[in-house]
Amino acid sequence: MDDKDPFAGLEDWGKKAEKRVRRERRQRLGFWALAIAVAALVVVAVVPGLKSAVLGNRESAGGAVPYPTQSVPSGVSVKTTQSAAPTDAFAGSPAALYPKGAAGISMPAAARTGVFSAAQVGADLKKVRAAMIAGRLDPQMLTGHKPDKYLALLAPNARPEIKTWFAGKDRSTVATWIDPSVHLDPSEQPRVSGRTTYRTVKIGDIAYLRITTNYIWVYAFEGPQHPLAAEHDQIDWDFPDTHNLRAGDRGMWIRNVDAYSALVDCSAAGRGLLAPTRTDSAPAVAPSNTEDPDNYLRADHSLDIGDDCGNSPK
Repeated sequence: MDDKDPFAGLEDWGKKAEKRVRRERRQRLGFWALAIAVAALVVVAVVPGLKSAVLGNRESAGGAVPYPTQSVPSGVSVKTTQSAAPTDAFAGSPAALYPKGAAGISMPAAARTGVFSAAQVGADLKKVRAAMIAGRLDPQMLTGHKPDKYLALLAPNARPEIKTWFAGKDRSTVATWIDPSVHLDPSEQPRVSGRTTYRTVKIGDIAYLRITTNYIWVYAFEGPQHPLAAEHDQIDWDFPDTHNLRAGDRGMWIRNVDAYSALVDCSAAGRGLLAPTRTDSAPAVAPSNTEDPDNYLRADHSLDIGDDCGNSPK
């Protein structure tokens, strides 16, 4: 029996070279003149992002393939369980069985937590889901590059800062803009998978309903090799207790964002746009010295990754 060729499959590996870029964003809690019952209080709080990861593994045809996984925040949690039939564009990737589009967004059952009633939790979960769709799936955002619908879902006083993100590359932490030089596969919807968790947190004297979403969004593009590119984000969506809050501070705030883009063109990523890796510029990547690029399409992959595009903010 012949020895196994150590270079077998290297050509396919190179076609999906693991170009990836790390993103991170922290928002100051923008209640610059938050009205409390008896006094004006300025709240300026920055909460560290979730960094910890544990080692997990998945089974593949070649045996166990370890990769770092993201820890799950405490609280009421649910993850995607539906699946879709694999198609040519996604075949052979972890996204092959992910649900199509919004079907991949899973929301836990609403129940009272802290000062927030089940009805309030349910309404806020719906608002988060709407923002996720507006940010990562709506054609107005993907190809129209119009964030109006997304911004309208936020608390009025939260909008100005987030609007500035859309003026630069930071938009990719919360939304997807497709590079106009490439085209999504019109026969395929993005594949989506992840987890939603909610709990009550307290910052200073204010209680918040915190809804944490961690989702992978995998997009198929036109081209003979059915190229894929992905956005993976974890976002803390904070809803303050409305007691004694000004009207402009009531509603949804984006607190912490951790994200990366994978299998991407670095030039596009540097402009906050999404395009798949250009095969004509992809370096030779050997399996012996790098992680399998497909791992970055896994919904539970750690967001704390290396950046080989050099676009991560410091």
